[in-house]
Amino acid sequence: MFFKLLHNNSLPVIFLTPVLAALLWIRMFCADIVHFTGFDTPAMPLWDYFMVPAFAGSQFPAALTSLLIVITTGITVNRIVSRHALLEKQSMMPLLIFVLLNAAFIPVQRLNPVWLFTFFFTLAAERLFACKGQKISTPCCFDAAMLTGIGALFYVKGIFFLPMLLIIMGILRMASFKGVVASVLGLAFPFIISFTWFFLFDNELWFISQINENIIANTGQYNHTIYSQSYIALIITFIVLSAITAIRDLNLQKIAVRRYLRIFIWLILYTGALTLTPFFSMEMSPLIATGSAVIIAFRFEKIKNNRFRELLFLILILSTIAIQIIEN
Repeated sequence: MFFKLLHNNSLPVIFLTPVLAALLWIRMFCADIVHFTGFDTPAMPLWDYFMVPAFAGSQFPAALTSLLIVITTGITVNRIVSRHALLEKQSMMPLLIFVLLNAAFIPVQRLNPVWLFTFFFTLAAERLFACKGQKISTPCCFDAAMLTGIGALFYVKGIFFLPMLLIIMGILRMASFKGVVASVLGLAFPFIISFTWFFLFDNELWFISQINENIIANTGQYNHTIYSQSYIALIITFIVLSAITAIRDLNLQKIAVRRYLRIFIWLILYTGALTLTPFFSMEMSPLIATGSAVIIAFRFEKIKNNRFRELLFLILILSTIAIQIIEN
């Protein structure tokens, strides 16, 4: 009932989906939270100078900003799916699933640098998707890497997503020596501009030290309970089964759709592998959810038994709401 109702592109559903996203974010406006922004780690100067003064001292603006970022990022993912026909029916389902996957834990919902990086990275991916088939793709590679670099000025560990950009370029048949060089230069360009700014004020060494400190910093680990561990196990099961379904059905899809689905599967694998390292933790959830939202939506659409599909979708919704109440 719920999946069938929401899996269409009608005007009421288009307006209803952001409302549902806001309801899943409502506790950020009401809960008693000590810190409204960020993780307990060093912050990049761009975050410290602009975001912290504006939002660190007030709950409502910080919660509203994180909600707007998650909806905007989800809309970007949804736009990629719709534009390249990754689902049989156009709908706002990828956006809703993206919000669901990020709505369980307050540290993820909280306004933090990863959200800004995730937004710019999805724009970068969309730029590469849009350039598929162009004879000269080097400008697109530069633009995508530059968007990633801008996001990395907020979350410097985003520079480790350059290989993911190269994977996207390879799958889309855009990889070349010029494309790789353009990507490296594009990623470096925002940092060069920032370094020049701090150099003018004799703070270039401090800027470099901030980058080093942010790269090696550990964001800390979330203190899981049996409930949060059970929820994460459930979500991992959803993601793994959905990825297996997508891989199994790749040969049944159009060639272009196969490539796009491979990209989202690779994004899940790449972000998942980074999460297992000591330098990354729960802050990677928005990036994992970017690929997972598309693959899970693809999986739901392929389920032929309507009752079973509705049951799984209801489990996803109710489990997220339940963990919000339990872990609040």
